[in-house]
This record gives sequence, C-alpha cells and structure tokens, in this order.
Amino acid sequence: MTSTDRDNTVTTIKGAAPGVIVALRRAAAIAAEHGHNYISVEDLLSAILGAEPMSLLEVHWQLRGGGALTFPEVRQLVDSIIPGPVIGNHGPPEPATVTFEWTGPHAAEFTEAINRQS
Repeated sequence: MTSTDRDNTVTTIKGAAPGVIVALRRAAAIAAEHGHNYISVEDLLSAILGAEPMSLLEVHWQLRGGGALTFPEVRQLVDSIIPGPVIGNHGPPEPATVTFEWTGPHAAEFTEAINRQS
C-alpha cells in the first residue's frame, strides 16, 4: 500500500496560544502511544485534561470545591475560563484560523463532512 492509497491531512493553525501547541503535541504523543497515526478528538481531550503542570481547567475546578460535575457543569466551567478580548498589542493581528488539505481515497467525503460541521 502506497501513501497515496491512504488518507492524510496537513492542518495549519494561525493564531494558536502556546497551550494549544503543547496540547496538540501531547495529543500526538497519546495517539502514537495508542497505535494510531492521527490525532483524534479523544486524544486531544486527554491531552487537555491531563495537562502537566495543572491545567487552568483543573485550577478553576478546584476553586469551585472540586468534586463530581455533570457534563453541563463541565461545559459551563470550560466556558467560564475562555479568555476575553486581547488588550494591548500582543498576539496576532488577525483572528485565529484553521485550514487543512486532505489527500487520499476519502478526501472529498471527509472534506465535505468537515466543512459541513465547522
């Protein structure tokens, strides 16, 4: 089987915070540890939740007293720590973007699905 017989993506992120790059790299390592050559949403979630040192999410969870949270409470907690607008002239001058190029036998199908969902 040649590389053209397999699906592949090249994804470019403009405007990523350092923590995003670290999480993506951790997710790639998690994917490799689990024997797959792509980063899944589950790999990324594991990388975010398992951040070392403690993630901002874990800090805010502890500030709320720790303990069990329902899924809607987790979503609310995450939404509550999303940064606000940048003040000053640091960071990229343009909004963040994610672009991708998909090649392989399922390129059209996956590209359509991605564009429909995002």
